[in-house]
Amino acid sequence: MTTTTQLKPETISQWLFGQLRAAIISGEYPAGDPIRQEEIAENFKVSRMPVREAIRLLEAEGLVEQRPHRGAVVAELDAKDALELFEVRVALEALGVRRSFPRLSAEQIDAIRKAHAALQKAGRDDALVRHRTFHLSLYAAAGPRLQKMIGDQLDAAQRYHLRFGRPGMEVSEQDRLEHIGLVEAAANRDVDAAVNIIESHVGGGGIMISSSIAERMNPPRKKSA
Repeated sequence: MTTTTQLKPETISQWLFGQLRAAIISGEYPAGDPIRQEEIAENFKVSRMPVREAIRLLEAEGLVEQRPHRGAVVAELDAKDALELFEVRVALEALGVRRSFPRLSAEQIDAIRKAHAALQKAGRDDALVRHRTFHLSLYAAAGPRLQKMIGDQLDAAQRYHLRFGRPGMEVSEQDRLEHIGLVEAAANRDVDAAVNIIESHVGGGGIMISSSIAERMNPPRKKSA
């Protein structure tokens, strides 16, 4: 008897979670917007039960929060949350480097170079996607669990990049040099160099975005004449 192995299908709640998560990250659901179970159930043609589970999963990721008298709303973009998110990214990506770099194959290093070349040519519309692909290529040998955790944090960071990142998503000269440094460190399997770059590249980005949020939310008062 011949059997075939198929991937286990996602549950409705997991599928719905993915749809809502993508919509929140892209800004389709702006910060502060209510997440109404009945509207979502109607829009996606599902029952209320998977909607409740999807919202619970969104809460666990910090993308949705419960407000008194309002229920579930899209979490606000916050300076402290941004700083924490990028600190988590630093820790996970540094671990990714330590696990991945000693195990990188020649093919994986070539994939890193190709991902970097694509990032250098990226335009405004695909810059974030290319950036995500490049970073994840660095952790190709880190294992699927850690790759997913890093990917989730990269996705969450997109909300902040889209709203508070550099205008036009342009890459600074420092970013370019750090990307080149990561490619060279991967080719040399230089873990220490890559971790130092990650701490500066990701951690510095978090500080920049957190400061940008604080300035926009609390603009300096004009001095009276």
